Amino acid sequence: MHEIYSKTAPEADFSQVKRIEGFATIQAEYSAYLSDESKLSAKPFDYLFFPKSESELAAVVKWLNMQKIPFTVAGARTGLVGGCVPAEGALISLEFLDKVLEVYRDELSGEWRIKAQTSVSLKNLDSMLRVKQIPLLEQNPDEAIRRHYAEFREDPDQYFYPPDPTEMSASLGGSVVTNASGARTYRYGPTRAWVRGMRVFLANGEYLDIPRGKYFASREGKFIVCDSKGGAVPLTIPDYPLPRTKSTAGFYTAPQMDLIDLFIGSEGVLGIVTSVDVALLRREDKVSIIQFLDSDEQAVTLADALRSEDRIRLDFLEFYSGNALDLLRRLQREEPSTVGMPPIPEDARAAVFFEMSFDPHQEDLDFSILEAVIDGCGGSLERSWAGYESRELDRFKVFRHMVPETINSIIAERKKQYPGIHKLGTDMAVPDGHMREMWDLYRSRCEELQLEWCAFGHIGNNHIHVNILPRNLEELEKGMQLYEIFAQRAVELGGSVSAEHGIGKIKAKFLKLMFTPEQIDQMRSVKKALDPQNLLNPNDIFPVEVTA
Repeated sequence: MHEIYSKTAPEADFSQVKRIEGFATIQAEYSAYLSDESKLSAKPFDYLFFPKSESELAAVVKWLNMQKIPFTVAGARTGLVGGCVPAEGALISLEFLDKVLEVYRDELSGEWRIKAQTSVSLKNLDSMLRVKQIPLLEQNPDEAIRRHYAEFREDPDQYFYPPDPTEMSASLGGSVVTNASGARTYRYGPTRAWVRGMRVFLANGEYLDIPRGKYFASREGKFIVCDSKGGAVPLTIPDYPLPRTKSTAGFYTAPQMDLIDLFIGSEGVLGIVTSVDVALLRREDKVSIIQFLDSDEQAVTLADALRSEDRIRLDFLEFYSGNALDLLRRLQREEPSTVGMPPIPEDARAAVFFEMSFDPHQEDLDFSILEAVIDGCGGSLERSWAGYESRELDRFKVFRHMVPETINSIIAERKKQYPGIHKLGTDMAVPDGHMREMWDLYRSRCEELQLEWCAFGHIGNNHIHVNILPRNLEELEKGMQLYEIFAQRAVELGGSVSAEHGIGKIKAKFLKLMFTPEQIDQMRSVKKALDPQNLLNPNDIFPVEVTA
């Protein structure tokens, strides 16, 4: 089926929606809404809305549509490309759409699923699943919802939601519209692999309910979106090839694709996701290991060796460069309580961090294969940290997140002197076999320009984040030019200019490195079909107004 019909939400009184008017008031009293984790600053805008329900959201969107006022949508504001930073018009915060609506077992697949509103945080979702206590479900007036929840609590197994972006305060809906990935993408794939359904509001204020497996593009690559008034809009999906690696650059496309995949990773420029159904997975015991090494190059070598050993099945494979470890060592000396780990060895010049399934009750634990791989790369398991209890795993995870959080705080401090400064974090991924070449390029050019930088991230997916920390506006400009060199080379190697952060506003100019003008026009046509007035999230992905 390639036809889908939009529906209208119950009417709400627009005058009752919380609304802040005037940029001066917003700037003075709601300054947190003027930026995201990219530290890009908002341009003046006129309205800030806080709808508390889908009906109120629909009322706001319809009013803005009638007034032809562009609007940006914000969730947890954890993005790194300025996607929820307003460029004009209005900002709609979805923070009050934050309830878990249902937990149920799908009869066909047998998997447990969660239905949740868009602003449920990944951290809160994980906490609720750990203790199997979900507020509001036990008192839900729907008897079937209460029964399903009781069955879930009685299940002897524990469950979790596999996607784990670095910023766990991210919202579920935000992670869906960016197709967020993270460390566990190495084994479990990105968010797309776990989305089973969604509700998405279009720019006209009507909504689509899209379950996975129901609406597919025709052989000609078309969908028909019909509104409640009898109108029908043809929508032709792009036909460009996708890169041979993880990527969130541009719209997803595939022959006879599922409609739900068009909205996943579309960065909110096609619609506003208000609720999502995601699949859960049975939780297993794990062991986390941080292996310290003598150099960044040794870490790249070990990562290649671990990926090549079929008998070792890792959940994730992460990297810390030597200068990232220096950053953490400095933080340990200045604020030891924030790191919560033993002192990092002074002779450690790089590290890889990985996790795998582990049975703590097994009498004879065999790490011989792992030990042989590490020894073969000149390392030693004796120079590692390991933990398997839940408290230790949580500490390891916090430790992993400390690098980007520390970088963000450094940039925030420098922004006080240079307001135009923002972090530059590479987000390129390349196909297998090209990681070492990209690493050599990253390191040599950053050192050549004498920039302050460090690297960390998803080496298992050939996806290392090189973070440049500009100390002034001149270094910011150097960093932007260098970023373009990195992006160009990644594309030449068959990779992506954005593996997980998206394009947003900051990286819009890099889209043309990866796609031809004709291919970008195909994306624009999809945008125009669903948002003909270009009101929704203006300047995200496409830096200029969409034209026919």
